[in-house]
Amino acid sequence: MDPTLKGRVVRHCHRLANRHGCYVKEYSHENFSIVLVTAKDDLHLSQTNGLKFSLGQVGENSPQWDRFLHVNIDPSGLTIENDYAGTIPVFYSQKHGALVVSNIEPCVFIGSDSSFDDISYENLYGFLRYSHFIWDETAWKSIYQMLPDCRYRFSHQGTLVQSDYLETVKATDSRAHLSDGQVAKELFELNRTLVERSLADAPEIVLPLSSGYDSRMIFSVLANDKEFAGRFRCFTYGSSGSIEVESGRRLSNLKRVSWHQVELPCAFLKQRYLRAISDIFGASLHMHGMYQIEFYEELKEKYLVPSSAHLTSGFMTGVPAGQHNGLLQITTAAGRLTDTMNRFAQSRFWSDQELENLPVFSGKHYLEGAEQRFRAAFDRFQGDLHQKAVMFDVWTRQRNFIGYYPRVFEWLCPVVSPHMCTDYANFFMSLGKEHLWDRRAVELMFLYHYPDIAKVGSNSNGLASLGSRLETSALFLSRALNVLGLRRLLPRRYQNVAIEFDLKAVKNCGAESFFPLFTESDDMTQFNNAFGGLGLMDQLYQRAIGGDSKAYAQIVTLQAVALNSVLMADI
Repeated sequence: MDPTLKGRVVRHCHRLANRHGCYVKEYSHENFSIVLVTAKDDLHLSQTNGLKFSLGQVGENSPQWDRFLHVNIDPSGLTIENDYAGTIPVFYSQKHGALVVSNIEPCVFIGSDSSFDDISYENLYGFLRYSHFIWDETAWKSIYQMLPDCRYRFSHQGTLVQSDYLETVKATDSRAHLSDGQVAKELFELNRTLVERSLADAPEIVLPLSSGYDSRMIFSVLANDKEFAGRFRCFTYGSSGSIEVESGRRLSNLKRVSWHQVELPCAFLKQRYLRAISDIFGASLHMHGMYQIEFYEELKEKYLVPSSAHLTSGFMTGVPAGQHNGLLQITTAAGRLTDTMNRFAQSRFWSDQELENLPVFSGKHYLEGAEQRFRAAFDRFQGDLHQKAVMFDVWTRQRNFIGYYPRVFEWLCPVVSPHMCTDYANFFMSLGKEHLWDRRAVELMFLYHYPDIAKVGSNSNGLASLGSRLETSALFLSRALNVLGLRRLLPRRYQNVAIEFDLKAVKNCGAESFFPLFTESDDMTQFNNAFGGLGLMDQLYQRAIGGDSKAYAQIVTLQAVALNSVLMADI
């Protein structure tokens, strides 16, 4: 790498380290220069028989229990191996013959000397259309993302010489014959094992508790095990009357667990937050739901949560359990997957026609490229349709859209995801269709083994969710009454107040929410013109300020690319 570019990469690492109280360590081994941002001041890597290190470990736990990335540099080159879902991203570029690899996208953007001129509009089409990148592409022509469940090997000359799909998760039918009770029992035991082994050594545990099934699976183990008594606290962010808050309150009262409702200031679109997020993700992810930093700041300042406390979440809990199979409705292997993905609300912010109206997409037929990428993900996994649908969801939307959650928090505190492991995924890949549909196995576990917890309402599966029929019907009714402005006719616990953090933040932060789209520079003029001009940007901004969530979602995708380019130019 050019020494000037390397210096800029190192400066960016120092910027991250200074912001998060970390340290920067530099190493040279074989033909590679390594820069690590680490929480340990005394980190020393052995360079005997090759240099090896892993990302994603918590304490001395096995990295296979959670998200992980293994890196090994030896005389044959650089080898990188990731987890089955690819949840610690690896971005790489071989532009101009110089290899740059990092899990921090801006480091690759800087090291490859990329700029606005390197935007791939075909790749960006998928980003806008589905709110996430799909397969191995990024916003940039010469920057790629490592595929999940893989081992990549790069030569000392910087060439990708081998990529192996590891198949650590496989489809079987070994549990397809089990009864409801047997499935519930096996999942009960597995869930307890995973939560206990992941959190046994945590000095204190923080659980963001919602009304959904995923956090409830962790809560059920912690709340019923004396070993964790007094060691964990639950917090729910949102307004009174939301199903999230009311369910969190009721679950915690039921088990006499410490619980607090957190009202967020909703200032997370101020520049300091935008910069903090962009410095990690670059243009690989937009600003949706980026209230995690603000939430953690509230925990530390108002509730005195120590930095040593382990934050645990249900990340990658629901999707392997078939959370979206009913929504996706994949009934044939030959159907168009772009149509299937349209069923997610986040895939409808930009319509095909709206994108066709933008100058850079007009007449380009980029939708077919998106279809090919979705097809590559779908065809990769060998199994029945209901099993393929699960891994298709994991490898596309969840990896590139939902995966931000632990990646934000890991810069702030120890993060534990008990269900992010192959033991959990392989369990569900051995079930029959009836149990791998809309988390049916999870519901059975609650009904058979946690009947008191099952009685507290959930918003996970609509009218089919856990809770009494009266309760789920009342929650459903609240949606209709909300449209008529009559929600308050119901008791507070059934009012189902919507949690809309993004629009509150837009209202509180104003034009700053969309930095740098309205700054005056030649680059921003060029960028805005490519997407319909400043007039369109201002129109979207005015609608977003007025409370239009679709307009906000449309503009933040463009913001991610602009923000990355502008901030990296400052380094």
